[in-house]
Amino acid sequence: MLELLFSFSVFLLIVSLLTVSLNFIFQNWKMEARTQRLEWHVFINQLKKEIRLADAVNISPGSILLTIDGKSVLYEKYGSNMRRRVDMKGHEIVLQKLDAIAFTSVSGGVEISVSDNFDQKHSASLYYLMDMEDIDVP
Repeated sequence: MLELLFSFSVFLLIVSLLTVSLNFIFQNWKMEARTQRLEWHVFINQLKKEIRLADAVNISPGSILLTIDGKSVLYEKYGSNMRRRVDMKGHEIVLQKLDAIAFTSVSGGVEISVSDNFDQKHSASLYYLMDMEDIDVP
């Protein structure tokens, strides 16, 4: 009788731990999706700062090339990542687990659209700073 109670208690312990671990395993993708969203916001803030500092911008569908103080800063898709390179050197990953990236030129700025492996779609429009000398105020 004692062995039966011991076996039953071990069984209940295993089942309770199994349900907690399965719940954790199946909820892990939600944490990765939240991390992906946070990574997107950090990337957009970094790119917004660099676009505003840029002297020149060259936009193609798969990449954006910024000229800042004589240095070229390139953002491009590299595998399933987006990387940042300065003067065609280095390899800084700024976004991960991407399906598609599109850069589009809009009036006074650039629109960025991204879809990731978690079926999330992100887009942002970033605008250049205008020189105050170019504005004609009456």
